[in-house]
Amino acid sequence: MVDQDYFCEMYNIHMITKTDYVTFRSCPRAYYYQLNDPQQAKATDEVAQKRIDEGKLVGNYAHLFFANTVKIKDNPDMANMANQVAITKKLLPTSNYIAEASFQFDDLFCAVDILAKNGNGYDIYEVKASTDAYKHLKEYAPDVAFQKYVLELCGLEIKNCYILHLNPNYIRNGQIDVKQMLVPYQLNALHEELKDKQKVANYFQDEYELLPSNIATMRKLNKLPTYGNCDKSCDFYAFCHSNLPQPNVLDLCGMWKSKAHALIENGIITFQNVLDNKERLAEFKVKLNHYQMIQMQTHLANDQKPYVNKEIINHFFKTLKFPLYHLDFETMNEAVPPFDGAGCYQQIPFQYSLHIQEAINGKTIHKEFLADKLDSEYELAKQLCKDIPLNAMSVSYNMTFEKTVLKHLATRFPDLSDHLMNIHDHMIDLLVPFRDCCFYSVKQNGSNSIKFVMPAICPQTAQAYHNLKQVHNGGEALTLFPKMLKMDQSHKLEARTNMLAYCKQDTLSMVDVLNALWKLAK
Repeated sequence: MVDQDYFCEMYNIHMITKTDYVTFRSCPRAYYYQLNDPQQAKATDEVAQKRIDEGKLVGNYAHLFFANTVKIKDNPDMANMANQVAITKKLLPTSNYIAEASFQFDDLFCAVDILAKNGNGYDIYEVKASTDAYKHLKEYAPDVAFQKYVLELCGLEIKNCYILHLNPNYIRNGQIDVKQMLVPYQLNALHEELKDKQKVANYFQDEYELLPSNIATMRKLNKLPTYGNCDKSCDFYAFCHSNLPQPNVLDLCGMWKSKAHALIENGIITFQNVLDNKERLAEFKVKLNHYQMIQMQTHLANDQKPYVNKEIINHFFKTLKFPLYHLDFETMNEAVPPFDGAGCYQQIPFQYSLHIQEAINGKTIHKEFLADKLDSEYELAKQLCKDIPLNAMSVSYNMTFEKTVLKHLATRFPDLSDHLMNIHDHMIDLLVPFRDCCFYSVKQNGSNSIKFVMPAICPQTAQAYHNLKQVHNGGEALTLFPKMLKMDQSHKLEARTNMLAYCKQDTLSMVDVLNALWKLAK
């Protein structure tokens, strides 16, 4: 190992960390921007910060998974990478488990979440605040492969590599049981139960073997690469695509980002480009559906007139049974279960809004619930059963979410299960006619979210969400709720008022959208 500052200055290169490598493998353009234009990254919002904080919390619990884990970053001498490496070197002979064990070889640096001694070698444990290691294999495998590569260059024998992740089946009962909440998933094992899927060990080995060439590419990266497979979660997504004409193939509803980027690289960028090159789309495994054709034709018409299919609308209305109970939940989903009966990332409802609609364009009655403590699921479920009678038809927008919450409540509270599942079984989805393209406006920009549909079909309410105070979307609601419980009385009252107003707007929007659909059809 050599002095990092000397090496990087001598070769005029950037120190490559495992985070850099994962970014590069995800999207080389993002890595290029990270090196050359980092100020263009999007700001970290409250939801993103919440996930960062949860990752740190899970990491702290992981330190308890093994007995007598030594934490490098608890050492007062730890000030930079070089010190981390030096402290790790001192601890290796005497410590069985080291958290944030740090290694450097030339311009490569990594800190291992937990390094475990295994005979004359070591095991790597990468901690992830996720409940499914296989689902995120494309992200996790390069991360751990990089660590294995660096540690072996430093002379260590690596025997096993694991992802230590949250157990999707863990339900809290009393104090957090770390041994039950976290489970190891071995990357250098075949996992025969995957059957016809890509064997994990083979995939991991392939990633490991790609490392030398990928690192060589990173070292000499001096111009903007072609588009990668990134999506809107990428910090540079907005900046990266800001030079593209609007709308473009990335805006096509349901279009895979990887396929859209392949089209862009081949000059098929605008909707007109797509229609002019329909015979070439098979080269990129792109098959346009009816919705996408309507979307492109509506945008290219340039008359701002929305597409309307009255047949689909009328068919939907024939399925309705009044009165309708428009239902919307607000939930939080914590990585570490906050109370007994909760699981990792389980959708925990703390609020609902209910608009009861007697008839089309008829009067509505509004009911609502907002918890005043962290675990108020029983009170919420009990009140919901009072507010929605048996066999009544409830309406949600994208009802999969509401149905998931209802199933969870029914499982947790057997005495209310029959009524909750009755609500579940009599629910209808207001998203369905829009997904079937009963209506499309250029104002939606390819989205069927009610936040886009409502102002497009009800222009008089276009500013409804914008005019709200403090809470404008579900992400802001889920981050505000736990904070609200700790506020003083005056701030708590203000937060409650704003949260109730937001959730109320969600179900009022459903009523408005339904009435607008009726007007379009009749």
